[in-house]
Amino acid sequence: MSSTVTSPAPPPLVAEPRRAPDTGRALRILLAITLLGGALRFATLDVQSIWLDESATMILVRRGLGGMLSHLSSSESAPPLYYVLVWAWTKVFGAGALGFRSLSALVGTLTIPVMYLAGKRVSPRAGLWAAALTAVNPAMYYYSQEARAYGLLVFFAACAFVLWQRALDEPSARNLAWWSAASALALLTHYFAVFLFIPEAVLLIRRIGFRRCRVAIGAVVLVGIALAPLALAQRSDGKAGWIEAESLSSRIAQSVKQFAVGLSAPLQIVAAPLIVLLAASVVLLLWRRGRERERSAARDAAIVAAVALLIPLVLAAPHAIDVYDGRNVVATWVALAVLIAAGIGVGGTHEHERWRGRWLGTLAGAGIVAISLAVVVAINVLSQYQRDDWRGAARAIGSVGPDRVLVSSEFASAPLSIYLGPLSNPGRGTLHASEVDFVSLRVRRSTSAPLPAPVPASAPPGFRLLGVKRSSSYAVARYVPTGGSGPASVSVAALRHVEGEAGADVMAAR
Repeated sequence: MSSTVTSPAPPPLVAEPRRAPDTGRALRILLAITLLGGALRFATLDVQSIWLDESATMILVRRGLGGMLSHLSSSESAPPLYYVLVWAWTKVFGAGALGFRSLSALVGTLTIPVMYLAGKRVSPRAGLWAAALTAVNPAMYYYSQEARAYGLLVFFAACAFVLWQRALDEPSARNLAWWSAASALALLTHYFAVFLFIPEAVLLIRRIGFRRCRVAIGAVVLVGIALAPLALAQRSDGKAGWIEAESLSSRIAQSVKQFAVGLSAPLQIVAAPLIVLLAASVVLLLWRRGRERERSAARDAAIVAAVALLIPLVLAAPHAIDVYDGRNVVATWVALAVLIAAGIGVGGTHEHERWRGRWLGTLAGAGIVAISLAVVVAINVLSQYQRDDWRGAARAIGSVGPDRVLVSSEFASAPLSIYLGPLSNPGRGTLHASEVDFVSLRVRRSTSAPLPAPVPASAPPGFRLLGVKRSSSYAVARYVPTGGSGPASVSVAALRHVEGEAGADVMAAR
């Protein structure tokens, strides 16, 4: 007879009632944090324009359910769950920007109390800080206002993390089943959820043995196997090739910046390192002054975050599967936020250490929250740090007639068609136009302020510059025939040459 040898399970991590905040008071604070996070997300839901990736979602989901699913592999690089949910959601709330984004805003708001539960395993104080960090973090705010799958991914990843914690402390069949279900939903939302599932599964096996959790783990593995043909089909057409075009070191640095201040922010070269420094300081504080119970729970979160980041990096380094990107690893925020919140809410082993540790942790936590909230407010005020402003550019263009030609970067026809109506792309040949408009956006930079939107250095052959409509986020350069007596002929190749991009979109009204 054989027997399974497992690591001894640590005692359940139960908070000490005498030192925990009053439950009613903690729930009132959590409610206030959640309302703040919800207000931030819903009140500014339509401030920013629909951008390229969101337009791809909207165009896909506006099909019938069957048509949407049949086009999923050619249009997207993610599993189907988000698209099915948002398809049903827009049938009730409309297929405009608000209808699409409101689903992400809702799940982003619901993630806040789930993060409280994730941090509560360390202590109620850490739970409140985890909720506060999630409510105001610029990246969480960004994905809560985007018509993409990332907000839903974070929500399911947070739910799975909480249920995994419960399975660690009380490995009942019910807790394991709930963790398995949440993990499967996360995987059905985004393939990178597997990198969170792996360390969670390994830690469960080490703590309670494979026999007790094999059914829960196997169910998620079966979901992954079922998704494999779709993932391979989506991978084969090279839609993610743009990721590999950028160096891995640059993508790593950008992912750190995104976790701190989002995709783009004013003074990000100062704000991002400051937040990272404050976060590192509270983790060090936890290591030096935290109770064993706090350190143990935080250690679990650190292992999950480290492995979830390390696996895709190991796969990317030799270009085996190189899709490492800040967006793709966004769900690791869940474990990282719990780790940081544990440091902010550190208790201490002695009374004087407890007071000093809480004072230092609170000061650092307040600093992170203040900087994060300032970044969110600044982004809503400064349009050059917002998503690509195709809405503003479309307003500057006005109506598009059959003899008016638009020229812009590759794939620009998708977001412009959301605001201007259906656009055709002739691809090649000669066009007859009474006006040619070159549309460009500000140039975003990783470490400094964006550059103004560029305009062509020369006019298309047979045309002259009429004027330029410009804002801090876009420029529309208008050209009319030099003769001034009706439309003039111009080749698509000549327009792309002026644009300076071989694959530039040349568009006209359908």
